[in-house]
Amino acid sequence: MQALAYELRKLRAEAGNPTYRQLARSAGYGATTLSEAAGGARLPTLEVLLAYVGACGGDPDEWRRRWHETAERMRPAEPVRQVAGEGGGDSERGGGVGPAGRDLPAVAPSGVRRPRRALPRPPRPRWVVPVVAVAAAIVTVVAVGTVVKLPDGGPTAPGTARCPSVPDGTAFTAVTYGGGAHVRDGAGRDEAVLTTIPPDCTVGFTGFCVGEKVYDNTGGMPDVRWFKVAGGGVVSSAVVHGNPPRDLRASDCRNGRPTSTSLELSVVTGAGRSGIVTLRATGRDLYVVGFATSVGDPGASGERTWRQVRLVDVREPTVGASVRLDALPGLSSRGPVVLVAAACLGGDSPTGLVRASQVRPDGPREPVPVTLDQRQQAEAAGSACRYPSRG
Repeated sequence: MQALAYELRKLRAEAGNPTYRQLARSAGYGATTLSEAAGGARLPTLEVLLAYVGACGGDPDEWRRRWHETAERMRPAEPVRQVAGEGGGDSERGGGVGPAGRDLPAVAPSGVRRPRRALPRPPRPRWVVPVVAVAAAIVTVVAVGTVVKLPDGGPTAPGTARCPSVPDGTAFTAVTYGGGAHVRDGAGRDEAVLTTIPPDCTVGFTGFCVGEKVYDNTGGMPDVRWFKVAGGGVVSSAVVHGNPPRDLRASDCRNGRPTSTSLELSVVTGAGRSGIVTLRATGRDLYVVGFATSVGDPGASGERTWRQVRLVDVREPTVGASVRLDALPGLSSRGPVVLVAAACLGGDSPTGLVRASQVRPDGPREPVPVTLDQRQQAEAAGSACRYPSRG
């Protein structure tokens, strides 16, 4: 556990030693929770660790493997459920509702021991004891109340619903993750919780809007889409598995934010070092930017193959997003290399806003802006904004 914490601190140092308050703005968890995750006194939940790693630019798959290995080594003889995070945590995926309606991080897998405060037991009749032993409900005590989770996994807190029916006429559906999903009054984690949908439910949505950025706990990727529930309320895209149709555009909602309206791509080559290229994207209302490359003249007919370079979180809007290529793919070939930046709303969610430049083998220090046709733009944006784990 301490070795894992040391590696987390090392990752933060390699990211430029941002303060925990700075990490909190990107990770979606409080500074105290992130600091404790790297403290080594106890094992953080997987959700907290992935948020920490995502904010530092680490590889979520590698760190997920490390967490599971550490948790397995720490597995006690008698498993104890772990409850993670500080009171009123900032994760959208929650096991319950904390102070002011904010979410609590999801309950970690069994087998990781956490210290817990003993609660006084009130007197009870003898005949109640067997009933309590059979029920075996798990109770998490919060500063403002109690949330009960029954053995079947269905949360039964006030305002919580069972799997809703999917009405006719919904634009698309998605399935809730293992932590369930809060339906909120607006597109932000501070908005009121209208109800909570249990895990593994298929939910019908009528559209989506753009709102507060939430990090997907399955991979640590940022997402600003909030899906509109049939019947009212919105759910963060980061806590469900599914995407709206590519031709569906964002609409307005309470506490919504504007979609990207402008995008500029600059290509800078390193002085004195052949093959090093830095791509930088700036613009208005940028949340996530994807970069991709392709070899060949963009005016030539036929199929093109696009290669994703990276999907980058825009943490500072005035700075934008950048990525460095130490070796430009295809630069040794006869044709030019096309470099693309695309505005995204999250993984697999291009906005259609694309900018491209090309670099020729005989003049790599002189990138020239190019215009892609409609099909090329769609293919380039799809590759640039692709969720990284999908090939």
